[in-house]
Amino acid sequence: MSTKKPTDISVKQVRGYLRDNPSFFDENPDILETMIVPHNTEGAVSLIERQLAVLRSRNSEMKQQLDSLHSAAQENEMMFEKTNHLISGLLEANTLGALIESLYESLGTDYGVEAYSLTLFGDEVNLPKSMARISSPDKAHKDIASILSLPGTVCGQLGASEMNFLFGDHRNILGSAATVVLGQDSKLGILALGNSDPHFYQNDMGTIFLDYLAEVLSRLLPQYLKSRNKQKK
Repeated sequence: MSTKKPTDISVKQVRGYLRDNPSFFDENPDILETMIVPHNTEGAVSLIERQLAVLRSRNSEMKQQLDSLHSAAQENEMMFEKTNHLISGLLEANTLGALIESLYESLGTDYGVEAYSLTLFGDEVNLPKSMARISSPDKAHKDIASILSLPGTVCGQLGASEMNFLFGDHRNILGSAATVVLGQDSKLGILALGNSDPHFYQNDMGTIFLDYLAEVLSRLLPQYLKSRNKQKK
């Protein structure tokens, strides 16, 4: 009488069988309960405990991701509300003075900007009174020529003459700035934000907000500047 040798089962075959029969452990819970899986640091643990540990880890990762998404959503909502308040104030203004006042109030109160200034290019006599700084185009091209030659928003550490042009007496306490030229067909002025931290405004930072604000101001400012010039003629 011959004895049949047991068939050697490979790991690959076991993996394949379990993959093709996912309900195997449900139908044979006694095997699952007695199985142990060696662990490098924690010794032998049951398969269920290992699975639970993996699930807890994944659950923790998912919670962190959800918390991050929730935090980002809250920040986006706050930014939207601030921007909506800012733009509404600019649109409701009926004079250049009211426009600049609304702009400054929102930048300082809503956004907490440390220093800000809007400089208009032109003759002080021909421009309506407001909180904006006034400079002749010639002086602007002399003091901030490098900024005017660059497209879009410029961020970083600026030169002494540029900081003086933009912020006047406050230049000495500021270390970095973000600037954007206003105007579509012609340069009407320049908006500048400043901070005492030399690394607060950097040339690789996002500028979507300032670009959008500059576009809005570039559309609103001409009506006030033209109306004053017409009155002088």
